[in-house]
Amino acid sequence: MPATCPFKGNPPSGPQSPAVQSPLFVSDLNNPDAKIKMRQEMDRITERQKHIFTETFPVIFKEYKRNGLVLFAKYFSEFPHYKNIWPQFRTLQDSALLASNELANHCSVYMSGLKEIVEVMDDEEKLTYFMARIARSHVKWNINKYHITNMLEGVDVVLQRSFGDKLTDEIVNAYHTLYDVIGNLLDIQKKLVVVKRPF
Repeated sequence: MPATCPFKGNPPSGPQSPAVQSPLFVSDLNNPDAKIKMRQEMDRITERQKHIFTETFPVIFKEYKRNGLVLFAKYFSEFPHYKNIWPQFRTLQDSALLASNELANHCSVYMSGLKEIVEVMDDEEKLTYFMARIARSHVKWNINKYHITNMLEGVDVVLQRSFGDKLTDEIVNAYHTLYDVIGNLLDIQKKLVVVKRPF
């Protein structure tokens, strides 16, 4: 991608995710073995890929509501039983889910989480913290790595929708790596939760 990337523009406005810092979570990050494993995962994201995220994600986020719905529409069409993971979706009929406020709100939070990661791509400590925090937040719903990587078809649809013929294999591979790393961080976090903890 050239230095003057065609995707670069003014940062779009949108929902903001408040920072949450639980003492229990910080103690997880201070676990030496876990921290080493998390850093090894984070090191899989190259400087080039970080640059790709900072250049491309603002384009995706310009239509964060629509792109979030596109992603989850694909996700739930492929795996309809996954809606039972989230309590707010369990009582909704499949036919009503896509038009629901519950899903719209979830999509906004989801896209804001990705935005938060991209915004700290150049800060290794913050990036590790936010990536691990997102992974840990999924532990309480008993989400596994395959739940994360099964979103990739939806991610691909969003990428194609956002970039059309400007989409490259390099961009796709960067986002696939990101989701794989998040999935592996989730596995690391699940192994840390060896005692019952309040969420």
